[in-house]
This record gives sequence, structure tokens and C-alpha cells, in this order.
Amino acid sequence: MARPRKPGSLKAGKSETKSHLEERAKVEEEMSGSNDLLDEAPEILDEDGQTYYYFLIEQLSDSGILSNLDIPVLTQTADCLSKMDQADRIINSNPDGIMIKGIDRNGNEYIKEHPAVNTKQKYLNQFRALSTQLGLSPSSRASLAEAKIQKEKDSEDELMKILGGK
Repeated sequence: MARPRKPGSLKAGKSETKSHLEERAKVEEEMSGSNDLLDEAPEILDEDGQTYYYFLIEQLSDSGILSNLDIPVLTQTADCLSKMDQADRIINSNPDGIMIKGIDRNGNEYIKEHPAVNTKQKYLNQFRALSTQLGLSPSSRASLAEAKIQKEKDSEDELMKILGGK
């Protein structure tokens, strides 16, 4: 499966020309729309989900890449985190941890995995996919940081040219 494209404003320019990246960043900015609705957590989220939503917004606001179009992804990510917490609370309240006792159709008792473990795993897999889209994984953050440093360096070089330093 192909790797998702990075926003043009965050690329270092190794595979595309600087003018192409600037043009792409401009078009992406025009397409992203406004970000005026990000500050309000969707009502569909429970209390924990809303807390996670605001945390994500706060942490990602400096990147400047979020827009109203990202609200569904942010909502689903916050919901996943909330549901994983709920599953953890259920598992932690069980005296036998991740195992529970079950009874088969013949009345025999057996040990099986707590259903909340499976629920947590499903939400964890969904969170992994969503977090990659938002740039929350360590490798995604490293790529974003490198691109930001390169962009700042390019800006400084342009400033030095203008000031006659180079």
C-alpha cells in the first residue's frame, strides 16, 4: 500500500521542486477551508471523549494543518481513546484481570478472555489508523518536525539573501 502524501507545506523538497511544493502548499491551503469550528467538541462524544478532543486540538494547533475538514477524524480519534479508557476501567475492576469465568452449554466452568480486551483491541487498531492520519505517531511527528525545521531554514536563507548576507 502506498504511503499517504504529506502536505506540500511540510515536505522537504527532495522529490519535488521548491516551486512545485510552494504551489501545492498554496492549493492545499485553499482547499483546507477554515478552522473556526474546531474549538467546539461534537456533542456525540461522551465526557472523556470531549476531554480527549480538546487535548488533541490543543496539541495539534501549533502545527497549523488542522481545519474544519479534520473534525470527523478528530472526533473518531477522541472517541477511540475514550472507549479504550472505558475498556481499561472494566478490565481493571475485574478481580481476575483480563480473564473471566464462563459456563459452557453443559454447565462446565471454563476460563476465557474478558470481552473488554477484544473491544479495547478493536479501538486500538482504529486509533492507530486515525493517529497516522493526524500525524500522532512518533515517525509522523519526526517527519513533521523535520519539514518544519527545513521550512524555517529556507525562510532564513531567503531573509539573508534579501538582507544581502549571502
